[in-house]
Amino acid sequence: MIRISGYSDGVRVLIVGRGPVAQVLATSLAAEHDLTVAVRRRTADHLLLQTARLRFGRPSALPQTRRVGAVAIDDDSRHWDVVISTAPLGEPSVQALLAGPSSVIASVTQVPSEVDVLRELAGARPWGLIVPEFLAEKGEQVAWWCPGRHRFTTAGPAREMLRSLPASAKLARTTTLSKPLRSAATMMPIVAVWQLCGFDTSPTRSQVQRMAAVAAEANAAVAAEFREAPPKPLPARTIRALLAMLPQLAPMNLPRYLSAHFGSHTPQTVQMLDDWIRLGQENKLPVSELDSLRVELTRNGGQ
Repeated sequence: MIRISGYSDGVRVLIVGRGPVAQVLATSLAAEHDLTVAVRRRTADHLLLQTARLRFGRPSALPQTRRVGAVAIDDDSRHWDVVISTAPLGEPSVQALLAGPSSVIASVTQVPSEVDVLRELAGARPWGLIVPEFLAEKGEQVAWWCPGRHRFTTAGPAREMLRSLPASAKLARTTTLSKPLRSAATMMPIVAVWQLCGFDTSPTRSQVQRMAAVAAEANAAVAAEFREAPPKPLPARTIRALLAMLPQLAPMNLPRYLSAHFGSHTPQTVQMLDDWIRLGQENKLPVSELDSLRVELTRNGGQ
């Protein structure tokens, strides 16, 4: 299968970062691709990555293992066919890698302003998003859980090429660029309010109502930016049922995972809130709930 114009075999892929998402991505790509990861502290020429899918609370019997090359994150001297960043796009070293002589660039981001950065760095080159649809946490090996059928969703001009990278076509699906951004605008405000509640699986009625109100503002802002009609707001009762059900379905300690993951990514959540506020204001939409949440989240551990 031709994956990039002019290439009939595997391609040289650089994955920026080596966190849990990067490792699941690396072990999901087809064996024919030549994979390298860009790391902050390079201690060896190669790394052995191991991931295991969680099913019913236990890792799968056969973990996926992949040996990949390693380069320093500030080494922008090499040519890659595809560069995929799992790191924030605001970092100069990450931008330098994406701006380098690669044919295709991509990111796992769902942050609107980072999508703008990616588009600008791409110039005339194909670019896209390869968004993870799983939760992953690091231990002796990276354990991950995918609640749906697809491991990744790809979007943007390079979505078809990015969809072809995983070992099986069933692992990824393509969609429009607005879909992953609207998905984040639906779920991340709920997670942000939940974070302020300490990820209590039985939030109060007012807390759930706040989740619904913030998500409605964020989704309306993103929909307006894409000139799309906003969906019907998620009812508070649906959110309450979701928060009660998810910890029972997830084969991991979900409140602990969310606390560890989003607690360390609060600045990125704040950036999302800033973007939704900006988009809402530009489209003359209400953003008072978003603004209030941004102030409180910042006061409780943001930037």
